[in-house]
Amino acid sequence: MSEKLTPLAHGQIDVLILQALVRKLIAKGVLTPDDVRAMLLEAARNLDLVGSELTPEAAGVIVQEDLAPAFLGADRA
Repeated sequence: MSEKLTPLAHGQIDVLILQALVRKLIAKGVLTPDDVRAMLLEAARNLDLVGSELTPEAAGVIVQEDLAPAFLGADRA
């Protein structure tokens, strides 16, 4: 009984749920914005956008400009 799941909202719902979860954990004091930035940086370092892992500098730029605002909001990034 393995049925294929249909992605909701073209696969975007999982991203929205993850962002909401992270924000809720920050609001409850379980995570700090610095914790989230550190996790995002670790994840970004493992991205393979150009055929190899990103340099630490490139990963930092991605976190600062794209990922942190998406998870922390523009005012906390």
